[in-house]
Amino acid sequence: MSIRILCTGDVHLGRRPSRIPEDLDAKALGPAAVWNSFVRSAIELKVHAVALTGDVVDQSNRFYEAFSVLQSGVKRLVDAGIAVYAVSGNHDCDVLPRLADQIPEFRLLGRGGKWEQVVIPSQDAPPVRLVGWSFPTKHVSTNPLSGFDIPTRSIATVGLLHCDYGAVDSPYAPVTSSDLASSGADAWLLGHIHKPEILSESSPLVLYPGSPQGLDPSERGPRGAWLVTIEPGRPPRAELLPLAALRWEQIDVPLDGVADEDALGESVIEAIQARHGEIRGLLGDAATVGCRLRLQGRTAIHRRLPSLTGVINTDLRPSIDGVEYFIEKIEDLSRPDRALEDIARTGDPAGLLARRLLILDSRAPVESYDELIDSGQKAIQKRRSAAVFASLDDGAEAPGREDVRDMLTRSGLKMLDSLLAQKEDPA
Repeated sequence: MSIRILCTGDVHLGRRPSRIPEDLDAKALGPAAVWNSFVRSAIELKVHAVALTGDVVDQSNRFYEAFSVLQSGVKRLVDAGIAVYAVSGNHDCDVLPRLADQIPEFRLLGRGGKWEQVVIPSQDAPPVRLVGWSFPTKHVSTNPLSGFDIPTRSIATVGLLHCDYGAVDSPYAPVTSSDLASSGADAWLLGHIHKPEILSESSPLVLYPGSPQGLDPSERGPRGAWLVTIEPGRPPRAELLPLAALRWEQIDVPLDGVADEDALGESVIEAIQARHGEIRGLLGDAATVGCRLRLQGRTAIHRRLPSLTGVINTDLRPSIDGVEYFIEKIEDLSRPDRALEDIARTGDPAGLLARRLLILDSRAPVESYDELIDSGQKAIQKRRSAAVFASLDDGAEAPGREDVRDMLTRSGLKMLDSLLAQKEDPA
């Protein structure tokens, strides 16, 4: 027999879903709704325990908002014979202990930044031990695994930890892969990073379950809970169960050959339909999909796109197989139907800009490409460091090199179109 644990992290109870149309039910698409789905799934699957890897609650001022939702779910789980375990993260280091004090069946492990262990109760399977550590304060720059030791390795051990994996100087409990590998645990269930990912499949299993639902359009793809199975003589296994009510997708729309408004609309609808066909069997509980469209290719209506896409963004709401799609944003990465190579031969500002865009396209010459990306990253970082952004969450990740490349390409194409328009209509 095996021990089965249903795991999720970074639920952020109290946060509102962002960038959704006003006519959609925000409550039905929020963290509380997916928490209820998580509880229901745990009961249906008859798991032995549920494990929450921190940031269960969004902020300390969400205590009252989270209390009834969390209390109701915990009661249903305990009544079904399912134990509930959690560690606190950087967002809920203050509020989760308070909630645990009010909900006795909710077992918070590792209070005050001190490791704690517990054995999952089971009458039909070999024992499995959980070890956990909770954030004592919002920022922890030391490695919580420094000096960590499992008292005895006679039984399978699963670790719960909210941390910044792969970091060495993070203010969010930095740990390395070697720390986890040498810990002696059979599996590590981690919190803090919202993207679901299996970092190691064995020796030990290392899993970021991610947020059970994308909290904004950047958190794309399948989301939900992970069913972790611990069975004697076999490596731990983890399976994603898609529970999110709302799924975010990025869809590329090819515009090559599109010459009028009707053809534009057809290309958009065909791209959405094609993406639905790809994810149809992976949607799980999701009945709503928010799309970020990226227009690609060369089109004769490039200059008219800003006025045409506004209507599409507002009015297009296709329903496919009972799944409602809405458009969160349209990014224009298309180009004028004139080849960049032709424009780049001129010696005017449009030609200079076209040459820069070709470098971004081809990533060559390497030295020139790196210089453009490095300059872009520095400019973005300088802007983010400005006083006006000083109060924002310092845990936000800086854009990577590919993100910077996309930003530079989008802004460059928009500027190129403006320069070409000035050349054609100097008045």
